[in-house]
Amino acid sequence: MIEKKIITVLLNLNPKYLHKDIIQEHIKDLLEKNVVNYSFQDLGKVIGINKIISIGIGKIHVDTGFSKTPVTFEAEIFLPKVDQIVKGTIEKYDSNGGVYVNYNNIISIFCLNSNLNMILNKKKYVRKNDKKNELGETLNECNQTSEKEQDNIGLEVSVKITKINFNEQNIIVIGKII
Repeated sequence: MIEKKIITVLLNLNPKYLHKDIIQEHIKDLLEKNVVNYSFQDLGKVIGINKIISIGIGKIHVDTGFSKTPVTFEAEIFLPKVDQIVKGTIEKYDSNGGVYVNYNNIISIFCLNSNLNMILNKKKYVRKNDKKNELGETLNECNQTSEKEQDNIGLEVSVKITKINFNEQNIIVIGKII
């Protein structure tokens, strides 16, 4: 799911940074601010910049005086695939019957709450921080009889990715808890 890819973007560089000693650092800052956490259609979400490969020759914009410069860099890309199964933790519920599962603090996967209740009826999930009594039984088991959905926050579940949608600068992942 996480891959290294080469990407080229156009950056607007302020002319005061067009000096060989400071341009590299300025471009790194711009990439961190404008490209990290940005999702490109069919490429994925940029989660980190590894290195700058090349800085092209920019064209000065007449109105602003900024240089529109092509920059090529290697990046860590997150691109989930349909039918892929991932493990994550439940992070929150919404008022429309949905549950959000956090995958490695990279993305929230939307799933239906009704599916979670059906799974919890079949299996007993245990949170990582649950304590056990002298007999080895879990004291804080999660089951459907729990009145509060908050009891399931932090519960580790498996999710099968069913749909991926790119919406402008974001990636929306929908899944089914299995």
